Amino acid sequence: MTKQQVLFIGELNHSLPEYKQFQEKYECLEYTLTTRDQFIHDLKTRFSHINAIYGAWLGFVPIAGFRTVIEHIPSSLKVVAFCSVGYDHQDAHELAQRGIAMTNVPSDGAAEPVSDLVVYFTITGFRQLHMYGKHQVSKIPDTIEIRYKLANERFNQKEGQLSLASGKGYDFGEKINQRPNLSPRGHNAVIVGFGQIGQLIGKKLNQLGMNITYVKRSRLGKDQEDQLGYEATYAPTVLDAAKQGEVDLVVIACPATPETHHLINETVIDSISKPFRIINIGRGTVIDEQALLNGLDSGKILFAGLDVFENEPSINQRLINREDVVLTPHIGASTSENFDYTAIKALANIDNILEGGAGISRVN
Repeated sequence: MTKQQVLFIGELNHSLPEYKQFQEKYECLEYTLTTRDQFIHDLKTRFSHINAIYGAWLGFVPIAGFRTVIEHIPSSLKVVAFCSVGYDHQDAHELAQRGIAMTNVPSDGAAEPVSDLVVYFTITGFRQLHMYGKHQVSKIPDTIEIRYKLANERFNQKEGQLSLASGKGYDFGEKINQRPNLSPRGHNAVIVGFGQIGQLIGKKLNQLGMNITYVKRSRLGKDQEDQLGYEATYAPTVLDAAKQGEVDLVVIACPATPETHHLINETVIDSISKPFRIINIGRGTVIDEQALLNGLDSGKILFAGLDVFENEPSINQRLINREDVVLTPHIGASTSENFDYTAIKALANIDNILEGGAGISRVN
């Protein structure tokens, strides 16, 4: 009996037992996207009988989305399975119109590493540990001298640069450029987006001793709030959270939708009563980057920890050059464990649908 064909776009761990079992059942065709025209040609020729497509993390970004080739897909195609949590809603809609399933991977695999990154950003954002980084230590390789020289000069807010004092002396190290190094404990965190990832972020920040407010379109039910295992206050919007009390940290953990575009803007930043910190591990378009830079320039925003960017994959040069900003290149979920987990889930989705199922995590 002829095996059903699965086209693999992108990498996975070939040593996974689940993949080896999958190979025994299906004919696995590996492919590297180059151009849209070449892919269309291959769909019409050597891939004219494929039954499923496995899309690794980059997916169809190189050809501007799957919809750009949808008119040319073979009638045999039943499912497109992606490894990522996020997916292109327009692609999903177009596929649904043709009776083709699209699946993603639920956020349970990403939640742990992404929340760990938020903890990292939070601790360094409050204690400003990143400002004592290797490039500063290399300039002043003396633990007493570096604390003194970094302590009492004023931080250059407009340029986002540290200032060094002259002379010698002693400083305990409880401040840097007159900005206090603080414990997160007792401070107030507002988490925007409170799905599985947001809730785990809340748990870990609560374990650091922070007070948690969550922003979501609708409040969790009482049973759901009780199951969190920590106290969390609800606010319909960030503006409401600012009215309810002081905000020391805003964490963006929501997806990109028309409603969340520039959700954090000049009005929201100005509404928060005192200087605060911000972290974004959701989507870059949720923050108006010009408003963010204005907030950093004025000192209203003390720190930004960013894993995603408004014009991604491009990173704003002004953010790169600032000492009060820590950047990571969209790697919040990027651990070997999660890479393998998402592959296993994508394979399971394909197998389920090719066996006649509805899909384990179908999105259309």
